[in-house]
Amino acid sequence: MIMTLEERRNMSQTTIQNLILENREKLSISGVLDVLSFDDQIVMVETELRTSYY
Repeated sequence: MIMTLEERRNMSQTTIQNLILENREKLSISGVLDVLSFDDQIVMVETELRTSYY
């Protein structure tokens, strides 16, 4: 999905995303469109705003 800069600005003002890590065991992320890859060191996800690494 390719968005213009204006669309990204509008989305970032209206989209709320949360990242919650509980006891270094459970990670919850809202706004995720797709999990691109993961292992015990890194999680790569595509969110409503952009691709992110955790």
